[in-house]
Amino acid sequence: MKGSNAKQNKAINLRLVLSQIVTQGPVSRVEIARNTQLTKQTITNMVEELLAAKLVEEVGIKKAEGAGKPSKMLVLNKKAAYSIAIRVLNNELEVGLFYLNGEQINRLHTLVEPDALLDKAAYLVDTLVQIDNIDKSLILGVGLSLEVSDDTAINRFTFNKQWQQRLANKLQLPVALETSASACAAFQMLFGEAQQLHNFIFVHLGSRVESAVVYDRQILLGQNGLTGALGDIFVTPETDDSTAELGRLNDFASITSLKAMLNLNDLTQEEVITQSAVSKHLDRWVDQAAEPLRIAIHTLESLLNTQTIIIGGDVSDILLEKLIKQLRPFIPSISQYGDREVVRLIKTPDVANITIKGLATLPLHAALSRKNMQTLYMPLELQCSQIQHLVYASES
Repeated sequence: MKGSNAKQNKAINLRLVLSQIVTQGPVSRVEIARNTQLTKQTITNMVEELLAAKLVEEVGIKKAEGAGKPSKMLVLNKKAAYSIAIRVLNNELEVGLFYLNGEQINRLHTLVEPDALLDKAAYLVDTLVQIDNIDKSLILGVGLSLEVSDDTAINRFTFNKQWQQRLANKLQLPVALETSASACAAFQMLFGEAQQLHNFIFVHLGSRVESAVVYDRQILLGQNGLTGALGDIFVTPETDDSTAELGRLNDFASITSLKAMLNLNDLTQEEVITQSAVSKHLDRWVDQAAEPLRIAIHTLESLLNTQTIIIGGDVSDILLEKLIKQLRPFIPSISQYGDREVVRLIKTPDVANITIKGLATLPLHAALSRKNMQTLYMPLELQCSQIQHLVYASES
């Protein structure tokens, strides 16, 4: 991405420089200038502001090619601020405190009734702040995902946006709202397997099967902010006897379908993962899920032909390994032709923690471009800290 050397585009340039440091670091000022086509003076000004806020730091010196001067290298200072991750999954509430790079400091999990959700979330955030004795003014923001309704997608979206605003006003913190799949994609771009990729898809196996499509390093938001409902696609010609509907991917490859098959509906998501890892009946669910998921992956490849597909979600490493083994050989698609720099399907590392780590990186991800800022809600009466003002300032 190119920057602009015009004075009125300072916020754009700051985000661009920060993005380079986050994704390319350790990186020199010279390399940032080459990648963004900003002038040396503009780069110097942006870096000085980021250093003053301690958001980035210098870590060493790189020898220059030829007769040039050695360059000081820049990286994100992961401890410059903190991030809060909040995930609501039906009656489960998970809240975590993280460094900016998705490295966990502490994490709490509880069951909660819907009418107590907001107060309980605020209580757990305050508890983490007190337990770890952190300065709340150093919290950059909150990453949030909600899966609390089986209603239509547009109704879920409306509910989630309203709850995002209520949570932001309650906490007096910026809140970035995304699906679990998009949160995972954000983490992969900033700190994971996709740091050098320009386009990819993240498939998230959760209570529903979701996907996030990344094009030119932007997560596609879709009309009305809705996208990625991979689990709603039809994958079998058989019809349901009670609804007469064709089989959807959610019916075969979601954690909801796993719960139903193993009769684990009363367990939490975390308990399901633990129990399913040792279940004698796990192979039966894998057999059920594999072919519909192969069809879905083939559909994504045929339509989008991205550099790769990354798969993860609310599953154990054992379960994911079994499932990927069953997916092979992949259905032939246009993705297999031409030179490939990346394999067609990648298993995300640390799969049990990928969703909450993804949510923790959303506040930083939102700060890196104007498009990403669409996911962020700023409380109207928020007294911005220095670091919030620096990274979330508007271009106007």
